[in-house]
Amino acid sequence: MAIRDLRNDRGGGIEGLPLQLMIIILVATMGTAIIVGWMGSIETPHSIGDVTVDDGEVIGTSGTIDSLTITVRDQDGNYLEGATVVLQGMNVKMTVEDEDGIRQSTAYSTTDSSGKAVFKDLTIDPSGTSSVGFLNVTVSKAGYGEDSSTRVTVIL
Repeated sequence: MAIRDLRNDRGGGIEGLPLQLMIIILVATMGTAIIVGWMGSIETPHSIGDVTVDDGEVIGTSGTIDSLTITVRDQDGNYLEGATVVLQGMNVKMTVEDEDGIRQSTAYSTTDSSGKAVFKDLTIDPSGTSSVGFLNVTVSKAGYGEDSSTRVTVIL
């Protein structure tokens, strides 16, 4: 058996290199295609953008508020339909009439197609002797999150 000098033997030394290079390029290309495909299906997240009180500050009489309108928009400024708006503070309640009769309930409403949630005939019970108080407005919708940054000033 003859001993071959591998340093001088150039025949067949490069045969496997193009095949390995092609495999590496193919795997890298497929991996990049998969990642780009995943990124293409990512949607811009939705969020509640702006919550405004149409009436500004509310002036109530003898523990009641006749009407209060809250407008909700998304992050693009479009009206947000179907968002739940809840009022809290000053022991606020709304009158509900259902199969159980007339009762007081948590003050909540759902926005319509123009992004408005309308509250009517709210009763409030301010604590202490202060004639000024605040209602905290909490807005939530599935896929949009929750916003509790708005307060309504109530003057009795």
